[in-house]
Amino acid sequence: MKIAVANQKGGVAKTTSVICLGGVLIKSCSCLAIDFDPQGNLTTGLGVEVTEGQLTTYNVITERSSAKEVLVPTRSGLTLLPSDISLASAEPELMSKIGNFFLLKEVLEPIESQFDHILIDCPPSLGLLTVNALAAADAVLIPVQCQFFALKGLAALLETIQSVQKRLNPDLKILGVLPTMAERNTIMTQDVLTSLKGRLKDIPIFDPVPKSVKFPESNVAGEPIHTYADDSKLVKPYQTIANTIMEVQSNGAKKSKVKR
Repeated sequence: MKIAVANQKGGVAKTTSVICLGGVLIKSCSCLAIDFDPQGNLTTGLGVEVTEGQLTTYNVITERSSAKEVLVPTRSGLTLLPSDISLASAEPELMSKIGNFFLLKEVLEPIESQFDHILIDCPPSLGLLTVNALAAADAVLIPVQCQFFALKGLAALLETIQSVQKRLNPDLKILGVLPTMAERNTIMTQDVLTSLKGRLKDIPIFDPVPKSVKFPESNVAGEPIHTYADDSKLVKPYQTIANTIMEVQSNGAKKSKVKR
């Protein structure tokens, strides 16, 4: 199953969520993490340093290299398609290509059968790279910071998802919204959670991820949260999402067999 982790706002824990969710999934499944952000935070957070001349997602999305050539292992057990600032120049290059919304989908096809799950860390924008990720994905997970202003851009993201569903990827599902950096028992966090549940009646709202210094510390250490910190409160929200992903995938497999 391919899951895009997307929100055009930065600082909402997209990358942290990919690392944590991937870390939980890798305990029982094979998992590929794709760094599709020119900032390369996922790459760094998984303990990989891109060296001069190393192949990255830029080479893959511009069709200079195959995805298989770019894969690198990480000590977390996740396989990674790394990124660096070179990816920033890919978007203008892709604008003139025919079928440019489907490039990521096409380049992943030769390798996707090697993995049970593929997680795509999207850039903080609604540009061509994010649309490529949504066009390639089976589902999208939306991290939202528990701050009031963080809700303002959610409508634009949902509109983009609806447009992708209508024109590019009718099978794309919204896996759910993940509230992040929640401060327990604060009025702000409670107001945000109430607002999300009130506005998004047809979209699952996952249990919030607590705010903790352990998350940035684990990223610096290049480890998923479940191996870095022995704290069930930090791991539980991602375990719930992992369970949801496996349930959705299982139900999809059953429906496919019925159709045949």
